[in-house]
Amino acid sequence: MHETCHGERPGFCRCAEGELRTTSGVCWRAEQGRSGGVESEHMPEEVAPHIYRLAIPLPDSRLSTVNAYAVLNGDAVRLVDCGWNTPEAYEALKAELSALGPGIAGIREIVVTHIHPDHFGLAGRVAEESGARVLMHRLDGQLVGARYADTRALIDEMEVWLRLNGVPADELAAMTEGSLGMLRWVDTRRPDVLLEDGERLAWEPYRFEVIFTPGHSAGLICLFDRESGVLLSSDHVLQRISPHVGLHVQSSADPLGAYLDSLRAMHDLPVTTVLPGHGKPFSDLAGRVDQLLEHHAERLDTIRATLAGGPATAHDLAARLTWRGAEDGWATLEPFQRRMALTETIAHLEHLLAEGRVKREELDGRVLYTA
Repeated sequence: MHETCHGERPGFCRCAEGELRTTSGVCWRAEQGRSGGVESEHMPEEVAPHIYRLAIPLPDSRLSTVNAYAVLNGDAVRLVDCGWNTPEAYEALKAELSALGPGIAGIREIVVTHIHPDHFGLAGRVAEESGARVLMHRLDGQLVGARYADTRALIDEMEVWLRLNGVPADELAAMTEGSLGMLRWVDTRRPDVLLEDGERLAWEPYRFEVIFTPGHSAGLICLFDRESGVLLSSDHVLQRISPHVGLHVQSSADPLGAYLDSLRAMHDLPVTTVLPGHGKPFSDLAGRVDQLLEHHAERLDTIRATLAGGPATAHDLAARLTWRGAEDGWATLEPFQRRMALTETIAHLEHLLAEGRVKREELDGRVLYTA
């Protein structure tokens, strides 16, 4: 236990050694070390004072779980992300919030960091049950209807776009409709509040700043509390995997460029604790950002080198590249995985185009890239 406290906020403070301390006077991080923390996926884990990681299951997914975070202030809960709209996810979220005390009824606000089903899917059901408001960045919030409710126009547009990028006829239908199965995982409630970059969320004892970090999705946001150094990084910065960044009919013209700029802007934030969308918390934000920047620099060089053989469609290139989970080749990827790989390849190609390192032309109804 430390004797000197230099904090100013109710709920926690900072001791002389720089660590966070609870209102009971105990050094929070030291206490976590003595207790070993809570590792069970069936129990909430306190990852910062008053912030609990809720590991929500993703059945049949390689990621296994998604992290929701509950920020507690008395009986009030502010929830960040929520999991798929599946019975398993709902029961896990309900059990973990009940273990904290307030339960789902205690939720006042739900911040959805981005539109993907594992972060957004349960928001509508939980909001209806609790009366909570749903908050999302404006750009992702505006896509909810077209992405998950009125999907026919999007599917038709995607088919044209996939054909343009070289997808052969025998793969086209499966790749076009590869994401339709996800619709069952999402309640299509629109957000109540559209957020913008720089807005503040006063969730005592935290004051989170909304940081707009496009790339993985058009409107992805992170939440940062400067006083404590806590960053909720969503899927923008993950410790062990590189987030998917793809270019498709609902993305910006250069999503990879936006992602890399967002990474660089975050590099020097005074962060002590990173709470990611998947996996365990970590501390070295700058080091991880450097790794991600290096990964994409190498990938860009690889894709450009693959073009040395002459003009190629994005589909041709994607089929030549190596992909995680496809050790036996492109043919082993499921249709939706192929589409993800294709959109990621196009994102890298269009960034190379923006840098002047490749050329693009449309010939006979297909887009061709040349080094």
